[in-house]
Amino acid sequence: MRAAGRSDRWVVIFSIILAFFLWYVTFIIRPFNFWLTMAFNTILLSAISFAAGRIPWSGKEWSLRNICIGVLAAIVLYGVFRLGHEILILANTYTGIFPRRAENLNAIYASRAELPQYIIAALLFFPIGFGEEIYWRGFIQRSFQVRWGKGAAFLLTVILYTGAHLSTGNPVLILAAFICGAYWGGLYLYTGSLVPVLISHMLWDPFIFVIAPIK
Repeated sequence: MRAAGRSDRWVVIFSIILAFFLWYVTFIIRPFNFWLTMAFNTILLSAISFAAGRIPWSGKEWSLRNICIGVLAAIVLYGVFRLGHEILILANTYTGIFPRRAENLNAIYASRAELPQYIIAALLFFPIGFGEEIYWRGFIQRSFQVRWGKGAAFLLTVILYTGAHLSTGNPVLILAAFICGAYWGGLYLYTGSLVPVLISHMLWDPFIFVIAPIK
């Protein structure tokens, strides 16, 4: 952000406010079809990201290695959620930490009825999965890195990504957002490339919501 100047800092700030507003409208007000609204949101935010800076990858980053890392990262994250779901069931049985766990999960998956499954899967792959990473990691985290360094950028982006989901009031969804934000942010931090993160998110979304949902 320092190199780009003050005007770009305002673009970052404005886009964050816009993202929080869009997520609130999408999850709470729900004026239109959920999936089409999410597609619009991610197209808009990724367009802002591209307009405000360069494309967040170089051609050489689209290597077989990075693609394989992205595929493996999607599989690992799905496994984390599958295992976490079982742990959550056990923890809830003995502690009641998530008394409305089933209701929270049903609320997350309720939107699956709004469109045919193959359309939802396609939208989750692109533009939703793609656009979220272009914005949150490719624009926000990368912009923060320029100004505050990698560690602070990672933490701030995780906080913001999780915070955008707070308005849902769904503790399971908020926890999922925190885990995903930390996972993809950490993957970007570790690899230094957005390509594995893009691949991971674009594959994981259709699997977790459509192909093999966890309920």
